Parts: sequence; structure tokens; C-alpha cells
Amino acid sequence: MARFLFSDDGRTMTADRWPKHADALWIDLGPDDRAHVHDVVNRLYQAHPQVIERLVKGEHHRPNLLIDDGAISFMLALIPVEPDRPLHHLSFIIGHQFLVTAHLEDASQVIDDAFRYIAENQLMDEGADFALYQVLRGHVVALRALANHLDEEFEGLHRDLLKHPYRDMSPYILALRKRAMAAKHLLDPERGIVELLKSDGFPYVTKKNHPYFQDVSFLMDEVVEEVQATREGLAEMVEAYTSLQSNEINKVMWILTLISVISLPATTIASIYGMNFPDIPELRWHHGYFYAVTLMVLVTIFLLIYVKKVKNHG
Repeated sequence: MARFLFSDDGRTMTADRWPKHADALWIDLGPDDRAHVHDVVNRLYQAHPQVIERLVKGEHHRPNLLIDDGAISFMLALIPVEPDRPLHHLSFIIGHQFLVTAHLEDASQVIDDAFRYIAENQLMDEGADFALYQVLRGHVVALRALANHLDEEFEGLHRDLLKHPYRDMSPYILALRKRAMAAKHLLDPERGIVELLKSDGFPYVTKKNHPYFQDVSFLMDEVVEEVQATREGLAEMVEAYTSLQSNEINKVMWILTLISVISLPATTIASIYGMNFPDIPELRWHHGYFYAVTLMVLVTIFLLIYVKKVKNHG
């Protein structure tokens, strides 16, 4: 059911129907109001059909903004901390002393908190733009929780990588990197929208409330930069993980090569004395067997010493 928050002669009041008079008006549309969107919006101003369509089908779009005669509409996406939960979309229309918020998929804790704060503190006379600021600030705080969660997961993967460098961690790294990239994909247009709202030429934010939107813009920049830093850190982690795996393969190959090189002289000596020629002198020696074994051992020891010296000098 749509709810109304409005200011009348300096008093902030709530209602479940259109007020007779309002100096500033906030209309919040919930999941049960999808069929009433057109009537509500067009009672405020003559909205373009695209505005209505994006309000009703906002879940099918990235964050976006439309400039219309008499108002500006935009949509934001609240990215959940849990990866298996769907996006939560918030739609807005801001005009001269009116604000429409719509969350047609589900209830919105961000809007509920802002609505309650404005009502309890009698702040609707600060203007519809101030109400919008309260919603946006709550939205950015929720996004900061996401950014912090991604950073904590990144730090956990980093610790695990240092503790167990040869464990197969690629599925976890790639999954977190995919989430960070998806978050960045949604946050970039949202930052552009907030930049527009804080600009000096934006017609629906009063001069006295302009610093509030600068504050939101600063917080949004911090969130985007934190997500970007996590994304870049994950890219570096992929490179580090690949290098560790390559080093492990090189180490195994070095050991196998060392074994082959050390065993080659002994194998060669054994092959020579295993040839079926009757005139090999050592075959008639009384201690020929011990001579051959001793020769193999000495050559092997010499190669081990040589390889160790080469490794130390390298």
C-alpha cells in the first residue's frame, strides 16, 4: 500500500492517501502498488511513458537515469552481501518538492529507515531533496557493508594462499573476482548518478541541502575505490597463484631431471659391461664386479657434488 509523508505548515505527517495540501511530499510505493504506479506519477506531473516502464520493470535494467520535463527519474541497485541473494532495486523520481520511491520487488529496509527517521524527527519541511539524501545515504552505507565484506573475503583468501600456497584455490579466487567485477559493473553508473545530483546545476536540490549530496558523493567514491582495490588485488592474487603453481611444477621437473642426470652415468656403465662381447677385459677380473660398482658410486658422488656447487653459485 502506498504511503505518504508530507510537510504542512512546518509539521511532518504521514498518511495512506493523498494529502489535501503539502509543502513537500514523499510517496513510497511498495510491492503491492505496481498497478498504481501510472496514476500516482501522472498525478504529480505528466511523466514520459519510459519513466513508468522503468519504474515497473526496473529489475531488468542496470542503474540508469532519465531526464524528463518536470522531474528526473533514476534507479539504483542494492547488491546483497550474500552471493546467492538477488539484487534489490530502488527507483526514484525527484521533482520540485516531491519525491517518489519505488521498491516493487520487496520491502526495503533502507527506505523504511529513512522514512521513519524523517517522520520521527519532523524533517519533511527540509524538503523532498533532504528526504532523498536520507535514502541515498542509507543506500551507500549498505553498499559500504558489501565492499567491506568483499575486502574481508579477499584478506581471508590472501592468508590462505600464504599459509597453503599449493592448495587448489582457483575456484574461490575466481568466484570472488566475479562478484567484485559484477559489483563494479553496477557501482560505476550509480556513482555517475550521485555526481549529477551533487552538481551545482541540478535543479531539484536546494542550495542549503547541496552539501548533503556532496557527502553522499564522497562516500560513494570511497565504496567504488574499495571495490576496485579488491578487484585489482584479486587480479594480482591470480598472477601470484599461477606463479606459485608454475614454481611447484618447475621444482618437480628439476628433481626429476636431477635424478635422471645422476642415474645416467651408472646406467651407462652398467650398459657397457652388460654388452655381450667376449673380449671385455674387466669381465675376467676377479674383482671386476666391485670395480664397476665402485666406479658407479664415485661418478654419482662426483655429480652430486658438482650439482650442489652449481646450485650454490647460481
